[in-house]
Amino acid sequence: MATPKVANRYPRPGAPIAPFALRDILMEPIPKRLHDQLGGAELRLCDLDESVWRRFPAEAIGQLAQAVVNCVSTRQALKTLRGRRFPRPLPNLRLDDLRLDNRTRRCLIREGLDDRPERLGNYTLGEILSIRAFGPRCLLDLLTALESAQKTAGGGKTQEMISSKLSAELTAEAEKLAASQQTPSIGRDDPRFGRWIRAVDGKAQSAFELAQQLRSRTRDPSDVVYVLEQVRALRAAIEVMPKLTLEDELIRIFASSPSARNREILMGYYGWEDGQTHTLTEIGDRFGITRERVRQICAKLIKKRPSAETISAPVMDRALALIDQHVPAPAEKLEAKLVEKGLTALGISLEVVAAGAKLLNRPLCFKIVKVDQGKSPVGRRLKIKANLAPGKYGKKHEVKGYMAVLPEQVDAVPAIADLAKKEVYFHGLSTIARLERIIARRYPADARLVRQVLMQINALRWLDESAGWFTIQGIAKHGLPKAIDKVLAVAGDVTATKMREALSRNRRLWKEPLPEKVLLEYCRLMPNVRIEGNRIHSDPSRNWKKVLTGVEAKLIGVLKKHGPLMDRGAMEDLCVAAGMNRFSFHAFVSWSPVIEQFGHSLYGPLGAQVTQEQVDNMLAQCRANRSSQRVLHDHGIAEDGKVWLKYRLSKAASTYAVITIPAALKKIVRGRFQLLAPDGRNIGTLAAKDGRAWGLGAYLRRCGAKFGDQVALTIDLPNRTATVSWKKTPGRSPGKNS
Repeated sequence: MATPKVANRYPRPGAPIAPFALRDILMEPIPKRLHDQLGGAELRLCDLDESVWRRFPAEAIGQLAQAVVNCVSTRQALKTLRGRRFPRPLPNLRLDDLRLDNRTRRCLIREGLDDRPERLGNYTLGEILSIRAFGPRCLLDLLTALESAQKTAGGGKTQEMISSKLSAELTAEAEKLAASQQTPSIGRDDPRFGRWIRAVDGKAQSAFELAQQLRSRTRDPSDVVYVLEQVRALRAAIEVMPKLTLEDELIRIFASSPSARNREILMGYYGWEDGQTHTLTEIGDRFGITRERVRQICAKLIKKRPSAETISAPVMDRALALIDQHVPAPAEKLEAKLVEKGLTALGISLEVVAAGAKLLNRPLCFKIVKVDQGKSPVGRRLKIKANLAPGKYGKKHEVKGYMAVLPEQVDAVPAIADLAKKEVYFHGLSTIARLERIIARRYPADARLVRQVLMQINALRWLDESAGWFTIQGIAKHGLPKAIDKVLAVAGDVTATKMREALSRNRRLWKEPLPEKVLLEYCRLMPNVRIEGNRIHSDPSRNWKKVLTGVEAKLIGVLKKHGPLMDRGAMEDLCVAAGMNRFSFHAFVSWSPVIEQFGHSLYGPLGAQVTQEQVDNMLAQCRANRSSQRVLHDHGIAEDGKVWLKYRLSKAASTYAVITIPAALKKIVRGRFQLLAPDGRNIGTLAAKDGRAWGLGAYLRRCGAKFGDQVALTIDLPNRTATVSWKKTPGRSPGKNS
């Protein structure tokens, strides 16, 4: 029997104009021209249910139906319907019961859906639309007919009469969805979950709101099976979200393009593919496109992201919290922590984390800064070798020496590295405490930051890590290495204790003696030095004539020729006769590490074989030869209140022009006095403090004053003047006029 031809029944009198299944894509208001025609009714297309037949004339309803068809026919609507499941019809429903339009009916019969219409639930709306000759109007006809049939199922009974109970499964799923901790942060615009939320309820703004509406519903939706599937899929996707890796989370949020190539471009540029960010040029070379095209593709995909208030990124939030907990720290250590905690499978770099956080509008708690800037303390560029590994984009650079620090510590990191190199360059070694003390004057830095920065310097070597002593190999040029070379050149080999004592003589370099443990470790790192137990050996032997220069070379030369044990005065006379400056002599005798003091004013080269008997004999000889004459000859206060002092110059006083003030007068003779010659001329300033006075040097040198000469001072305390006179030793030719 031939199928009877019937008229187009959409819109069907008494049936909805807008099917509930398409509610989310019919949210726009009715056309303006119809808005005025219908008396200003505030309606959206999705609100056009069966009640419109009682409210508006048939002509207006026809125009409203056409507006619905036009809305469903748009490209965006068709794209949305592509993956949406078709509402499952009631069981035992026949196609003839739907009274469909002729075109709609024939298309469904051609697909074999006439005998069991419930099989429509196995299709998506996009698959139904792809049936030949089946368009948006046929889809609307089919959906509105099904919804009418759902309300009256057999004998004119309503759906509520057929089933007075709500679906227990759907209620249970709604309860589970509402109980999830992540649900409140899932919005309808989230590219990962929005399609499921919109498929169930186009009005729901979040997954939590959807769950609340399902929990408080008074009747089940027309297609319970379909809604149940959508809610289950939504909940499963939400539950797996915290278990994802950081790269997977970012890919699901941003790389949602249907184009596989565009997804790979975005993933490669931001480092979600191999853990390293890449340049536009690198990405363009791989895909054979320009840098600008790469930028456009990435910008287009990123622009689609939802706002920071509606996006949920629990993995990124946990990653940032972990980094915040450990900064300041080396970038490598933090990247290893991310892998250890299962937050990444690729081992993504901190640069990738920072870029992802910026895309998600997350505030960054850290900044990445390079520690080793590649320059030595004196400006020479150091060579930093990078470990290169092959990758999709050619060579992959993995340069060590990066740190994650607090934003206010960015400038402190390179300053600490530079200071450490300078300290080692000029002193040979340093300590964390010293660096912290110096750097804290300008930057917010503590011992932890200093230690972390030092550990990123490639050539760093710990001498005593617990105490903070360190050196940097290949940088030290002055201070400790020079002093050790001198000691070994003169002594050959010494104990660590002896080496420590020798180096401690120079208080300009070492405020406190170096620990023996630190000293031994430093020597162990030096070339041509051998450590045996507690002894430090020169291997091979050093030639002191090549190692020592200037004053020290002359001192050792005199001691080796006339010593090894010499009185300071005799040694001074020989050195001055050889052209050495007296001030230089006394300075080097006081602090040179290659000079050793064996007794009062007795010196020799470090490590000299001198017996105690030799020391005692020379001390006795020096005491016998030493003059008993005192420098301060006499003193007193005249009747006019002036203080007078008379001196007989010793060798030291004649050299340095420092005289003593007797204890009875040191409280009143102090401060500065105008120094006058016997004729009243101003010749300088005399300064007195703590029982000593100085300032006579220029006058005595002009006079040619020598050991044994007499000097007299008359001090006028109220006028703050001091008159000086000089008298040569009898039998000596006079010096220059004063």
